[in-house]
Amino acid sequence: MTVDERFEQLERKTQRLDKRNKRLTVALTMTATGEELGMFDTVTARHIFVRNDAGKIVVNLGANVAGNGLVYTRSAKGKDLVELTTSDGNGVVGA
Repeated sequence: MTVDERFEQLERKTQRLDKRNKRLTVALTMTATGEELGMFDTVTARHIFVRNDAGKIVVNLGANVAGNGLVYTRSAKGKDLVELTTSDGNGVVGA
């Protein structure tokens, strides 16, 4: 690999990192300023947790061990309330 090829490769990596840093900067700025209303067309995440004012996780959106969708809610005291998931390919509503 020539020096020019290495330089071009480094520039491409830097451009990808710059784009990622801009997205992270926006997210951190919203958090730091206390902005409560974020309007997004699409949010992509592996897990989403919703905390109440006491900091307890009361909603979890994610995937179960089989890779299927999982939604569960908990009370403010940590008691499991509702779980939506799958078992043997069928939807399951549990508590």
